[in-house]
Amino acid sequence: MEQLRISGKHLGELSMKDFCPRCFWIKIHCKNLPFQIFPGIFSSIDSYSKKITNRHFEKNKVVPDWINSIGEIESIVKVPSLNKFFVDDEETQIHLTGVPDEMFQLKNKSYVILDYKTARYTGNQDELLPMYEVQLNSYAYIAERIGLKPISWLGLLYYEPM
Repeated sequence: MEQLRISGKHLGELSMKDFCPRCFWIKIHCKNLPFQIFPGIFSSIDSYSKKITNRHFEKNKVVPDWINSIGEIESIVKVPSLNKFFVDDEETQIHLTGVPDEMFQLKNKSYVILDYKTARYTGNQDELLPMYEVQLNSYAYIAERIGLKPISWLGLLYYEPM
């Protein structure tokens, strides 16, 4: 049996109310489609947001006020690269991948996984919640399987560009 590789984000897409198998297949198998041009800027903004959060923690030893409800943070965890942050399930031949945007270790030694979203938070994001829940839980599953456990908190962090 050939191994199936799927990311946590793509796995999450399967949980969407309006999931279309044909659209999903095209997205996975056809590269350089015209509607795939813009996501690069969002990755850049997510990277910048992460740098702001990290610099604030390094300077002040606390995260910015807008994310301080997750508990007492001991350290920022360097998120393993894609070639280390994965799980292979031998029974199903599934290679589950994906890399969270941010991980912290709390003073109680548990871990927090955050995923950044570059958008203004509105009620419309509720429609995307099933996808994000699967994505974050995939990250938690991978993290615990590679020894980063226990995971005590998963969250979405919305950064709204000015």
